[in-house]
Amino acid sequence: MELEVTPAFPTLIGQLRVPDSDAMNQELRELILAEETKHATLGRSNIGGWHSRPDFLNGSEASIGALTAWITWAVKHMVDASAGPGVFNGTISLSAWATTCRDGAYHAPHSHPDSAWSGVYYVDPGVGNPERPLSGVLEFLDPRAGVEAVSAPGDPYGEPVRIKPKPGLLVIFPSWLYHWVHPYMGETPRVAVSFNASLGNPSQ
Repeated sequence: MELEVTPAFPTLIGQLRVPDSDAMNQELRELILAEETKHATLGRSNIGGWHSRPDFLNGSEASIGALTAWITWAVKHMVDASAGPGVFNGTISLSAWATTCRDGAYHAPHSHPDSAWSGVYYVDPGVGNPERPLSGVLEFLDPRAGVEAVSAPGDPYGEPVRIKPKPGLLVIFPSWLYHWVHPYMGETPRVAVSFNASLGNPSQ
């Protein structure tokens, strides 16, 4: 006899290292740092950093167009991974904002309500700190209530998922999944673009 084991309640997290992204990242970095000097932070989940307006993808620069294409591609693939290939034929609406973190800045635990998928693209992860290995690391929290109280061999419950930023890395996840960013301890800015994706029916 065999015991049937079902991996219940999966949470899909996608990662893509955008190829040949150096030129795009350089233009995005210059654009974002220039915007930071012109506009005050919106001050959402970021503590001590800068948060742009949520219309970053409206820019006409080539780098923004390229980033929009990659985000759209990633969202479509995550929808296919969750619903099945070809099941969804509706519309995808994106909003995005740029963020910068300098020494000591971080993002408090939060989720992204009113959207289906969310994500982040790392333009420049900044400089690592060997004394602070979690500096600037993205961490996802186990969404199942009470799992931190469970003790089981292998500790399969309650462990966070951590992703170390890299240049050109795009991460996408369900918008309801709580996440945060460890305090960044680097000498140069950590620059990223975060986004939300809402899905609509074909008639919308």
